[in-house]
Amino acid sequence: MESQRAGEAARLLDAAWARVRYRQPLLASSDREQAQHVVGRVFRPHRLEPALAPTPMAARMNHLGAGLLGLSDLEYGRAVDILPGPLASFYLLQIPLAGSAHIESGRERFESDVTRASLLSPAPDLRMHWRAGNRQLIVRIEAPAMQRFVDCWCGEAAVLLPNFAPQLHLDRHPALVDLLLSLIAVAERQSAARSDAEVRSAPGAELSPISTVQLHYRLMATLLASQPHDACVRLTARGLPVAPRCVRQAEDYLEAHCSEAITPEALAAATGVSVRSLFLGFQRFRGVSPMRWLRELRMHRARQDLLGAGPGVHVTDVALRWGFYHLGRFAQEYREAYGETPAQTLAAAPDFAPARLPS
Repeated sequence: MESQRAGEAARLLDAAWARVRYRQPLLASSDREQAQHVVGRVFRPHRLEPALAPTPMAARMNHLGAGLLGLSDLEYGRAVDILPGPLASFYLLQIPLAGSAHIESGRERFESDVTRASLLSPAPDLRMHWRAGNRQLIVRIEAPAMQRFVDCWCGEAAVLLPNFAPQLHLDRHPALVDLLLSLIAVAERQSAARSDAEVRSAPGAELSPISTVQLHYRLMATLLASQPHDACVRLTARGLPVAPRCVRQAEDYLEAHCSEAITPEALAAATGVSVRSLFLGFQRFRGVSPMRWLRELRMHRARQDLLGAGPGVHVTDVALRWGFYHLGRFAQEYREAYGETPAQTLAAAPDFAPARLPS
């Protein structure tokens, strides 16, 4: 049953990735050296050794930018050994969409398939054997970004980066799968908005950077909260108590910058305390986290935009402008907060005129 759920997660991600129209093709080659060069340019230099097999190489790679992250799909068309050594400057989340691979990360050795992804940290030595038919969706997370996230959460600099357990069972991480689906959808919208033809036909489609930045930090937070790693004790230790004054400072900052892509580092710097202590202070004095406070503030701003909307405005435009990339969830939370749907609010706007369909 668990393997079926995990296999379903891989199928959902595969289907979402297949719908992406604006992937950048980086590689389509039967040449080993070219494949090694292109993949090494995206990730890091490595040795690529075809295993003994009669199947010729048919390497393919596509890439989709996702703000601070990078999404890629990669396959070699035959069995290969990949020897990059330590990744050093980034983390890799590798999700097999088909086939399987043998992963050696430090002392850990395991099989990776559609039920079990790999989360590879910068420090351990890495060796991989991808079998014929193995196709992976790969998310690259920069190590400095993870370092800043952990440091600002704790309020102190660490010497070592978090080292994750490299085996990640997809059936145990439904929130991660949902987040990756959202990340693919948002990255696709951004790519579409950058296309001249799309921008001309849908001038309101361009995404606010709020969506991609908050997805990036949600991904790191989700991994740190749900996957074992060696920084657990440091992250879960209780911070110093904060006074209501710090909470009010954070509220003022969020109010003034809610239309911007707010990072944990910026929030911590604005109040002079760690993000962990600030979260505890918000829970104590406001009953919610600062990010939930920010979400409610943005929901209120979205309602103001809907109430004052002019001709040609769509609910989707307003939702994405304020960082609500999951439109169904936005509509549900909006109705719970205001007793009507976003579309009903928009229709009641004094200057609203429905977009005319071409005759």
